[in-house]
Amino acid sequence: MNKIKTSKPLILNGAIGTELIRKGVDLPLPLWSAEANLTHPNIVMNIQRDYVAAGADILTTNTFRTTSYTYRKAGYSKEKAKERARDSLMSAVDLARQAAGETVNVAGSITALEDCYTPELYPGKGAAEDIYGEIIEWFNEAGVDFLLFETMGNLDEIHIALETNHVVNNDCWVSLILKDSEHILDGHALKECINMINEFPVSCLLLNCNKIETTNSAMDLFLSLWTKEWGVYPNLGLTDFDNDYFDIINDSNFSDSITLYLDQNPAVIGACCGSTPRHIEILKSLILKREKYASKD
Repeated sequence: MNKIKTSKPLILNGAIGTELIRKGVDLPLPLWSAEANLTHPNIVMNIQRDYVAAGADILTTNTFRTTSYTYRKAGYSKEKAKERARDSLMSAVDLARQAAGETVNVAGSITALEDCYTPELYPGKGAAEDIYGEIIEWFNEAGVDFLLFETMGNLDEIHIALETNHVVNNDCWVSLILKDSEHILDGHALKECINMINEFPVSCLLLNCNKIETTNSAMDLFLSLWTKEWGVYPNLGLTDFDNDYFDIINDSNFSDSITLYLDQNPAVIGACCGSTPRHIEILKSLILKREKYASKD
């Protein structure tokens, strides 16, 4: 991560999937945004460039659904699924690299094998070991700056992902999706989950894709359990899990919540589903204002 600026907090890019939809790209499930890397690469890269221009220090690759597991669910044969998923991932990394330039880092985005809102559908150890091993190998080949396991809500799956990554010792971050202030989405206690994560060399632990109220309610416990680098990037929906992320909180509520997070000195901050480059601009301006006032003191 030698290119990253030393000042904190670092700013993550915002949503890619909902931005693609805003620009008229069809994102049918289960593949969601994976195919866009191959069918609409210029749109993907322009979204990334917009986030860099808005102030992002880190770009996540558009690989949220880019796995052979998902392509198999979409009806591809085993061989074609692997080929298509790898091509999409390689394209996503290349597009992010082009947008990032020399000053912004690229994080390889990896999420749950099944829909991140349905941790009960976790397909088990064997499938997880195979797919996480495969995608980590591809990211190593493509050359990202670090891995981000994001929107992770199943305790067993998080363990397998970290165990698989630990074999190759990549720098990695983990971001959790919550059921409520004390539990990750599969119902396991947040404390149990963080204790397990502490067994691995995770550089930064974050909360993401939780609505603002859920994130706020979990912050005290989260920060009491995790004492290393941390971050947060909430979704902007009005409800958990059933929002289309086009009906979002207003800019004032967004700014108020981000200010509360900044008061607690995160290492990383951003916004998830429903966010746009405008939200990253707001976030950047809040950070610059704080830096200006701090320099006067």
